[in-house]
Amino acid sequence: MHDWSLILYTLCLQSAVGIYVVSRIVLWNEESTGARMRFLYLALALGVAGVIASVTHLGYPANALKTMSNLGTSWLSREILLTALFGAAGIGSVLLERGAVGSVQTRNGWAALTSLLGLGLIYVMSMIYRSSAFPAWEHVSTTLVFFATAGLVGTAAVFAGQCVRKGEEEPRGLGGLVIGAAAMLGLQVAALALHGAYLGTAGPEAQATAALMTGQWSALYWGQILCLVLGAGICMPLAWQRVMQKKAASLPQFAGALVALVALGELAGRVVFYATRVKIGL
Repeated sequence: MHDWSLILYTLCLQSAVGIYVVSRIVLWNEESTGARMRFLYLALALGVAGVIASVTHLGYPANALKTMSNLGTSWLSREILLTALFGAAGIGSVLLERGAVGSVQTRNGWAALTSLLGLGLIYVMSMIYRSSAFPAWEHVSTTLVFFATAGLVGTAAVFAGQCVRKGEEEPRGLGGLVIGAAAMLGLQVAALALHGAYLGTAGPEAQATAALMTGQWSALYWGQILCLVLGAGICMPLAWQRVMQKKAASLPQFAGALVALVALGELAGRVVFYATRVKIGL
């Protein structure tokens, strides 16, 4: 399989958007700039890693500039534009927070704009695949899974970061993050179920994809669901319970396991996404 650059690009950018949006919601009125900066730096690092991966796929950075000439008709052109805008806005957010520039309302307004750009990027990213020559990707489940990935990684990373935050006995927003993660987990499982039902009723290429998922790639397919359920569905509530019970001794271990399981689950799912595609006419 030769799709690692695309796997890394989509996962890193979606994770960056998820972490940025979730952290800004949870820490909207947070007085400590340092608490927000940790997640901003993490989102920025993931975004940079994703862009580097995308450049290796394009071959030459100049190819991206050429593609930008088709904004009116090309989802790829829109993806490149929104990637640049989200990146620029994210860097601006880091600079505003780091220098405490402007009022809190101004910085929050900038964060809201950056979040909208990121969410728009995920939608446009999904439309590239839904408009391709691979029937397995044409279903709305592609869009749902991309958003669920952002939501799951975002809630898991922010939850873990809040759990290991020093100097605060009761980290804020944990209950809402547990509920949010459960909702995103439900969305991802529902999207996978809808996708499976679609593959069974679509054309021969889609049915060939279904055969690959239930055959050669079945272990990885079910592995992604197992990891996500263990991480977001079990580790996160258990960690929250320990916070409520003032048992902070093993919180770092729970937080690390949560992030690792969600990351492994999303990586496994994205590998299956690319590995099982079958092109029309082949």
